[in-house]
Amino acid sequence: MACLLEAPLRISVLSEVTATSRHYVDRLFDPDPQKVLQGVIDMKNAVIGNNKQKANLIVLGAVPRLLYLLQQSSSSPELRTECAVVLGSLAMGTENNIKSLVDCHIIPALLQGLLCPDLTFIEACLRCKLWEELCLKLDPTVIPHLMALLSRSQRTQEYITQIFSHCCKTPEHQTVLYNHGAIQNIAPLLISPSYKVGPLVSAPAAPRPVRMQALKCFSVLAYENTQVSMTLVNVLVDGEQLSQVFVRMMQRDRPIEMQLTAAKW
Repeated sequence: MACLLEAPLRISVLSEVTATSRHYVDRLFDPDPQKVLQGVIDMKNAVIGNNKQKANLIVLGAVPRLLYLLQQSSSSPELRTECAVVLGSLAMGTENNIKSLVDCHIIPALLQGLLCPDLTFIEACLRCKLWEELCLKLDPTVIPHLMALLSRSQRTQEYITQIFSHCCKTPEHQTVLYNHGAIQNIAPLLISPSYKVGPLVSAPAAPRPVRMQALKCFSVLAYENTQVSMTLVNVLVDGEQLSQVFVRMMQRDRPIEMQLTAAKW
């Protein structure tokens, strides 16, 4: 499978690969599931903030094995989640790391992960920054499922709105999101009163990261788009016009980032 680093970098990295790095990968193949799980957890701790270690593990073939474990129905929910977390950490490395992950076909694996009933696993899949690679084309078959996942938790709200705000690059992207109900689904995340996360579960006001990502979504959705802008003017959220919500977010007592983003719509 073509999912290694580019040749010049691979030669450089291979000369520095340590016995410890090899040990992390070898543990992924242990016949004892508990030892595999602990190996993945140890790998997760080893790669945090360490691009050299990330590159070493990619060169040694960790990614295909992690993807295999992530996709196996026989893997425990905890193991699958930890694999997704490690892959997400690798995706926060260099551009070469990201290319290696994409070449390993990580995107289809993440998509499949969204169909799993385990919420923690879903959140780990959504947190992987490689979603931006998928959303370069904003696949219309994926968006409805992402919309449906918005209500699952505050983390799904934050991660999905972040995906949309980063991936909406063109008028075509704006239209796709608009046609799939982005305004109706994301607008409630902007308001301060309590809102519901899932059926019959009350939650406190949306935390700042969720509100900010939702606000960024509207900023990119409405950018130079008359249709979306006119629709936003008429949207009511909890009985209040959305335009008034934006005005309140521009008040001087709000964070500077919130003021500036609200002013863009």
